[in-house]
Amino acid sequence: MTADDIKTVIFNKQPALVQHFAKVIENHELAHAYLFAGETGIGKDELATWIAMRLFCLNLQDGQPCGVCQECRRISTGQHPDVVMVKPDGQSIKVDQVRFLKAEFTKSAVEGNQKVFIISDADKMTAGAANSLLKFIEEPSPNVTAFLLTANKNLMLPTIISRTEVVELKPLSQDQFQTELQSQNIAPSLIAMVMNLTNSVAEVENWVKDDWLSQVQTALSRWFLMSYQKDMRAFVEVQAKIVGLAKTKDNQQLILDVVMLFCREALILKVNPQSTRLSFPNQDPQINAKLATKSMSSLLLATQKALEAKNLLNRNVSFQNVMEALTIRLCQIY
Repeated sequence: MTADDIKTVIFNKQPALVQHFAKVIENHELAHAYLFAGETGIGKDELATWIAMRLFCLNLQDGQPCGVCQECRRISTGQHPDVVMVKPDGQSIKVDQVRFLKAEFTKSAVEGNQKVFIISDADKMTAGAANSLLKFIEEPSPNVTAFLLTANKNLMLPTIISRTEVVELKPLSQDQFQTELQSQNIAPSLIAMVMNLTNSVAEVENWVKDDWLSQVQTALSRWFLMSYQKDMRAFVEVQAKIVGLAKTKDNQQLILDVVMLFCREALILKVNPQSTRLSFPNQDPQINAKLATKSMSSLLLATQKALEAKNLLNRNVSFQNVMEALTIRLCQIY
């Protein structure tokens, strides 16, 4: 990502925080350690990088980094010796990486008098690494600022949280999220659905790998139609297709979340058949026609059974058993 890209992203996603930190830096009030918390994809990395650019830029324009000078370009590409960026090595940030950081903390700036450390996915530090980092946070060096970034503040050590200035980043608005999904070339047929499942672009990118989410949507649409028609092939769809798509616990949870969306949509269409706020705007017309004949009490009961299915999965009932039991319930209700 270029320096100009970083500026564009952060001004679009977190304009209030850009203004806040511009004022903080201008007043020389920057703290020694920050914890940026918020969903993946809302601008944590870009904000930390923008602050580094603002500190080092050679050609500030109206108090903003220019994005084109040598300093801005080196920071944006991770090439600046006084801006140290650390990311997980595999699944975690290891003690050796934090030892490297601690060694860097004690060194003077190479080209100036300021050093910046940006630790992405800081919640993935091993316990040893997190404890090792505490010493710096407790005994900060002059002219050194650290930014710890996390998508889940609750996974951070309480001692780290208490010794940093926590900044909660504002989630993307629905319009921003939709624009971001479109820019990532997410299929239009999936966008309406995923906007009711998450506010994380990174999660969506993971779901659409290898066409997984499209396959889930197609398989569940077939399964619902068969269940509505009391077609016993619904069980075959579960066994032959849906179970195969549910390889992990997260996959299983998400599939049941999509089932809940189907049930929710049935209620919406019952109340307002002309509604345009749908998760499945391209849903098979046969399904909508079948739903139109069902009573509100039946649709509410189906939603309740879908919720019970999620609870069963959370109690470690096997996913196949959960889906087969739900199929029986839906066939009975519909």
